[in-house]
Amino acid sequence: MDQLYVEIEISTQNAKSETTIYTSVPSFLALYTYRYLKEPPNVKVNFVATKISAGKIALRSSQLRRELTDQHITCREAATLPALKDLRLPIYERNGNIFIAGTCAVCRELIARQPSAQLRQLLGFKGSCLLAPAEASIWTRYCEVDVVNLVSQLQNGELPLREVPLEVVRFEQHMNQPVRMHNIYKLAREQANQSANGLPVKRKERVQIECSTPKEQLLIEHRFAEGISFTIADLILYPLLRLVFQHCAQMLPHFPLTSTWFSEIDAFDRNCARILHELYVPILVAPAENTQLLSIPDCEEASLYKADPKRYRPRNRIYTSQAEVDAALDKLQQLQLQFSADSEQTYGEQLIDWRSIEPTHAKSSALPEERLERKRQQLENMANAVVSLAQPGDRIVDFCSGTGHLAILLALKLPKCLVIVLENKAFSLAHAQKRAAELQLRNCVFYQCNIDYFMGSFDIGASLHACGTATDIVLQQCRRVNARFVCCPCCYGSLQPMPHISYPLSERFRQVLDTKDYLYIAHTADQAHELGTTNCKPETTLQGLHCMCVVDTDRKLQAEEAGYKVILTRLKPEQCTPKNHLLVGRI
Repeated sequence: MDQLYVEIEISTQNAKSETTIYTSVPSFLALYTYRYLKEPPNVKVNFVATKISAGKIALRSSQLRRELTDQHITCREAATLPALKDLRLPIYERNGNIFIAGTCAVCRELIARQPSAQLRQLLGFKGSCLLAPAEASIWTRYCEVDVVNLVSQLQNGELPLREVPLEVVRFEQHMNQPVRMHNIYKLAREQANQSANGLPVKRKERVQIECSTPKEQLLIEHRFAEGISFTIADLILYPLLRLVFQHCAQMLPHFPLTSTWFSEIDAFDRNCARILHELYVPILVAPAENTQLLSIPDCEEASLYKADPKRYRPRNRIYTSQAEVDAALDKLQQLQLQFSADSEQTYGEQLIDWRSIEPTHAKSSALPEERLERKRQQLENMANAVVSLAQPGDRIVDFCSGTGHLAILLALKLPKCLVIVLENKAFSLAHAQKRAAELQLRNCVFYQCNIDYFMGSFDIGASLHACGTATDIVLQQCRRVNARFVCCPCCYGSLQPMPHISYPLSERFRQVLDTKDYLYIAHTADQAHELGTTNCKPETTLQGLHCMCVVDTDRKLQAEEAGYKVILTRLKPEQCTPKNHLLVGRI
């Protein structure tokens, strides 16, 4: 049986000895989804007692209170299951060895594990609704982060409303945009060719709609959040936005598309409103708060499920002139630093007998033959570096693990260490788990989540070609617990500031560079290719290699400012990958 872990806080008021049960907003959404699925018998709910710091929601349910006996509550601090201390709640445990964290991922898994094909349709076309991680998708981030944070602030009373929350305006604008669906032209043809009695019209009378027709001209409007079908996005956003409008109910008439969306859901499935009423104890809102009109902030007219324009894509690449690159590099000369990855310490000399350590690696890795040798060379460098830092009993996290190439090799070479395989793509993690099972590994645990949802302690953090800013999030995780690290960065051109990551990274670099200068250098670093590559000028490649050294020197300095001793070197042979830098650090 699968397990669902949600967090609760039990508070007893001394005056009247009344007990109130609280949960966090993400755990509330997991419970809400569980109830919507009619409490599926293949999933057991487990309550984890914690101190909830942000966005407590009071629960009301006589059934829930009966379930909350000592046998059903686990204290997080005393939990014997490591995942409860390692990951942010809620957590979904599948098959006893894969643990999933993240609001959308947990709710998706609840639905995906149901035998009913009708329920699984909530996941949308090809099961892809809210599949992309929050850092890559505006839509997932809106559902999983933006509105959740807003509700948490409102529940805590941290956000006195002087204007309508921006998230409300963004949703209204989203509902006003053309519907974006995989088969929108097919649906438009079917809709246009329905007669008054609902039957198809005759072939000669059919309306032809070409795929070149602008979506704005198709007579298909948003009925639900992603178009004409009720999906998991509606299931998550419905209770969240209902909670938001509890604080500004007087403003709902000013958002007609959102109001209509509420009505559509209430008419489509009354269970949405019923479950919210059964689970949630409304907080008291002062009458004045629900009568005073609020201002409405300006907001870009844009769909929320378009691609994130801040992401690095060829069509959105930030092109920088040579003059801008030269000016940024000139500023760095003031620091009088040497930018080089030519360290005497390397980790590629000790080769691995792959037939001995993993006889089926060539087949199980699922790599084409021409890539297999280079991938093995990368893995040898990484594994040798980790082994040089490891001690028996260490917890080693392979961040952005993919299909587990590095993690499985480490588990084989370090049988007395625990290897945490952390990856946010379900398909990749399932493949890694399958490989580990075939090798009968007992020292691996599998976490499906974004890096930010990992909050546990560990001794060594590793990442091989974690894309762009992900490398810096990995290094941040390592500094959080003073863990040793082995990181081979990648995709320098996709570096973008985030709420918890700002560029430049080190204090030294910040003395002379601003964020714009830094990103010029980072984008230029992606020009680093193997010398002699067709259609690549040697001077362009050399400049790219130099800018790679600049960015990774900044990472090295940041770690050293935190008390680390860091080696910046290269993978050997260097031709195994153009992105061949290796950062190895220890306190």
